[in-house]
Amino acid sequence: MRVQETKALLDAGARAHGAGRLQEAAQLYDRVLAFDADNARALAGLGMIAAEMKHFERAETLLRRSLARTPDRADAHANLAGVLHDAHRFAAAIECCERGLQLAPDHKRLLNTLASSLAGAERYDEALALLERIARANPGYAKAHYFMGTLHAQRGQCDAAVAAFARAAQVDARDVECFVAWGECLMTNGRAEAALAPIDRALALRAYEVRALALKTLALAELGRRDEEAWLSDPHHFVHTFRLADLGYRAEDVAALNRALADFAANEPSMREDPPEYATYKGWHTTRNLADYRDEAPSVLKQFIGYGFEQRLKSLAQEDPRHPFVRGAPARFHLDLWAVKMARGGKMLPHIHAAGWLSGVYYVEVPAVARDPAAGGAGWLKVGGSRRDIPLTREPITRTVQPEPGLLVTFPSHLWHDTIPLPETDVERRLCLAFDLHPRPAA
Repeated sequence: MRVQETKALLDAGARAHGAGRLQEAAQLYDRVLAFDADNARALAGLGMIAAEMKHFERAETLLRRSLARTPDRADAHANLAGVLHDAHRFAAAIECCERGLQLAPDHKRLLNTLASSLAGAERYDEALALLERIARANPGYAKAHYFMGTLHAQRGQCDAAVAAFARAAQVDARDVECFVAWGECLMTNGRAEAALAPIDRALALRAYEVRALALKTLALAELGRRDEEAWLSDPHHFVHTFRLADLGYRAEDVAALNRALADFAANEPSMREDPPEYATYKGWHTTRNLADYRDEAPSVLKQFIGYGFEQRLKSLAQEDPRHPFVRGAPARFHLDLWAVKMARGGKMLPHIHAAGWLSGVYYVEVPAVARDPAAGGAGWLKVGGSRRDIPLTREPITRTVQPEPGLLVTFPSHLWHDTIPLPETDVERRLCLAFDLHPRPAA
């Protein structure tokens, strides 16, 4: 393969990767490696794709091969260090950062990863000292103060965290993450009224900022501002349901599709028990995007999800045009699809989907206990409620939804949701396919 052809494939792979088309990007990088097995850029691309899919061992292997080809490139060290950090291998990440910084002492990604890994290793004083040094050397770098704030917040030092976030905001008044973290820190310390100011500053910068909207919902609930909470996040209004039967599917058609989806999803190789990056408790969760598969059953489900998306877009005409969900509606989306199975006390912990606009779930298998009136809604979806570490004296507005095979449920991604636990003695499997529609920029 000629140099120009190789470069064209690598550039195309980078574009596909940047647009979220991971399978396409991986295929392009694989084509390069078929002719040049040690191409550093293709190895790095595949390694970063594996990291995004939480396949950290494969990512490390690929990135170490890439680094062996380009040991003098600080970016190669930064890629590997980031993966080691995400895999919670903090000592190895620290060592990798230090080697890379010998090549480029001011490399921001390496410095940031080093600070994060020092904190992960509970070497907080070293992490804070490094961040102070970064802030002094880079007066316009707001993220150094932001990271200091997050470290203070993790240590329960709310006032110090707020001061650091305020310094970050002085440096960069358009840093949305800073204002969100500021509000979150105040909420976790029971200061809902004070939290509204930074949260609203985040929303002034980005109308559909999922984390800010989720936090504002809880702040309004805590302050007893029920009408405003309902306008923003009432699950009785914003949760929509669709059934395959509504589209003309017969009961036997739904059953056949669900059998195929169960075969497809339940034994997916990326299925892991309680992966720490997800909200499953006593459950199993896939860690790659199942939307990348071209199998018949998920393709049918993707069409159904697309139908749900189109219906939600149509329904926006009846909504208040000032609402952030309406203002944030995307013309195009990237689908992230995963499977969750649970039994014997399994549940989902309260969470949101920070990267989404619309989230939802399709039910494949539902245990009989979910239909038992005496079971207290075991296995049901609960929308509303609060994060466990945010203290509230008032309960937010909540709604429960009974799962049933063939049911699709959609809701804005900023709504908190979890599930009512299954009984510890129940061995029947609850299997669903959940999804996010991530806004994608116009082509």
